[in-house]
Formats: sequence, structure tokens, C-alpha cells
Amino acid sequence: MISTNVIQTLYRKFSRRPASVDALDIHLLFEAVHTSNMIHIKDGVLYIGSIHSDSPFHSICLNHIHAIVEFEETVALVMHSTILFLSKVNNDVRVHIKPMKESIWSRIREKLSFVA
Repeated sequence: MISTNVIQTLYRKFSRRPASVDALDIHLLFEAVHTSNMIHIKDGVLYIGSIHSDSPFHSICLNHIHAIVEFEETVALVMHSTILFLSKVNNDVRVHIKPMKESIWSRIREKLSFVA
């Protein structure tokens, strides 16, 4: 199980895209991820066949991926505000979406609403 601390560390450590797509460990997707995920790459886009085609995570441009990280039971695709966890043992896919930070103006409005 991937903890929230690990997820936060992934976002921090891989906050920027690599200089080139060649720097990604793409081989992990084909070596470690279960074959029932039906992963293939075409024209710079990663397709995950186990995800319904209507989902925004079915196809991901390789330029948007910050890192590919292997764990004991999953392989993580780290992006700016999303991490996809692809299972090594079956076709499970888990998605973590980074919560948006509250803006400074929202915090000021909230403070002022308590004063009034």
C-alpha cells in the first residue's frame, strides 16, 4: 500500500518533467506492469487498454509524464497533478489526483468572513 507520505514525496521529487522523454524508464511499463493492462505507445502517446476509452487517463502524452517509478506491487506514472498506479499482478489501475491548494485570496476572504 502506498502511503500519503510516499505520494507527497513523489510529487515533490518529480515536480518537473525530464529534459527528454528518453530519460523516462519506459521499459518498466513493459517489463513490470501486468500484461492485462494492454499498454502500448504510438506517436508519443501512451495508451492503457485496461482503462475505458472515455477516461482522460486512457491515453497520456509521454511529454506529460514526469517519472515512472517502480514499487513492490505497482508502477507509478507521476505527472504534474496526478499519479497513476498500475498493478504488477492484475489490471488494477489506481489514480491519485493532487488536491488544489487554496489561493491566498480565498484564505483572506475566509478570515474576513469570520470577522464580520
